[in-house]
Amino acid sequence: MQAPAVAPGDGRNLIFRTASLWDEGFELWTIHSDGHIEHYQPFQKQAISPMRLGATTIVPLRNHPAPISMLLAKVSDSGAVRGVMLQSQISTSESAITFEMIMSVFYAGFAGVCIALLVYNIALWRAMREPFLLAYCAMIVATLSYGLFTSGALHYFVAGLSGPDRLRITIPLLAYSASAALIFIRFFFANTEIPSWLVRTTYVQATAMAATATIYAILAPWQIKTLDAIYVYSFTPVPVIFGVYVWKAWKSKDRFLGYFLLGWSGVAFSTFLRMLHAFDIVPYHILIENSTLFGLAFEALVSSLAIGYRVRLLAKARDRAEIAEAHAMAIADTDPLTGLLNRRAFLRALLERHSHWTLVLLDVDHFKRVNDSLGHAGGDEALALISETLQEVAPQGALVARLGGEEFAIAYRGNLLLLEPEDLLASVRQINLPQGYRITASIGIANRIVTSEDDWKILYRAADMALYRAKTGGRDRFILIRPQTVAA
Repeated sequence: MQAPAVAPGDGRNLIFRTASLWDEGFELWTIHSDGHIEHYQPFQKQAISPMRLGATTIVPLRNHPAPISMLLAKVSDSGAVRGVMLQSQISTSESAITFEMIMSVFYAGFAGVCIALLVYNIALWRAMREPFLLAYCAMIVATLSYGLFTSGALHYFVAGLSGPDRLRITIPLLAYSASAALIFIRFFFANTEIPSWLVRTTYVQATAMAATATIYAILAPWQIKTLDAIYVYSFTPVPVIFGVYVWKAWKSKDRFLGYFLLGWSGVAFSTFLRMLHAFDIVPYHILIENSTLFGLAFEALVSSLAIGYRVRLLAKARDRAEIAEAHAMAIADTDPLTGLLNRRAFLRALLERHSHWTLVLLDVDHFKRVNDSLGHAGGDEALALISETLQEVAPQGALVARLGGEEFAIAYRGNLLLLEPEDLLASVRQINLPQGYRITASIGIANRIVTSEDDWKILYRAADMALYRAKTGGRDRFILIRPQTVAA
């Protein structure tokens, strides 16, 4: 390699820099204009790895008075898939430090975004259990791990880690990230009808990429050119599958399509660049090497907005569903005329709380006469007014229900005297109906511990017996009966 007209002895510390590729050994010789030769073996007997951020190999050059006229490098056991040496140059240590600072800011920012999004989406997944969130988390983990290894940062902590070791890890991680991204896309579009063949194709493609990359990492450098070709071609169906999902979402007018296209445009462009480089159409550049991270960092930021928007819509839809469900349950459990509990809801609520219950059954006296005198509208008004009266006089926390027809019930726990029957009868007498019509009611009361449906039947039978006695005893009165006598 031809050297620049810069001598190590002119006050500047020089370095040799080259891209890290698949090779097991690397040696460098600098030949100076006075015939002096310096030999460097950067990967041997060094406490600090020569690998630097950006996955470049840095070799500090020794000072010598005569300028460097030529460089000679020897690469051992090279995979020679992307090249033997790429972007080799002599530079100053100051420019190398500046480059590393820029790369460290980028990688740290990328890692910070990934970690924040990972925590954010794990929390969302735990709360909502949406599968696209889990797939997105898997993609972030794979991408973050890929960034750690492809950046060369791990070499700061593991001095003996070689270039092939790095590539054995980064190659499958990139494929795992792409596989998780496909699964994410499969679940992301909520309003799109995804045909079964496309779902199957997505899973097959995701599995094929991951499996091919894993085999590559295990077998390389054996038949590395063939393995590399298979690995590269395994990615080629991805743009087609991507396009089909976009087309389906566009036809379905999916509201998330705009966010998706904006966020994934960077990833699509970086993938396109990497494929052009893989097919030797575009020459190597460090920006191409890191284009995936740039694209995914941009995608992560935009997708966080899309996911937030999606979660907001899901939350609103879930709230509407819960309100509708609560409304439906209220309708199913409520008597439509009076707004009280119906028989089924009353019994369910009573059986849910094992306790000592007092049951008060109230039946309107001669209700047929009310209907005959005031009509059915008047009868309905009487029932509605009675329900209001029951709610007013019922103890706090009591269950109030219309069991059917003109029969009502109050159930409460605690002291039997929490409700004064005479006060209830007096309140019914004071109800004002059209034309000055007055009504009365009969009441039956029973008290018992209820822990099962059989206990309820005994309690109800006792209260009903008491109500019958109140009716036959002249009406407009109450009778209290103990359920033990009925059970016996």
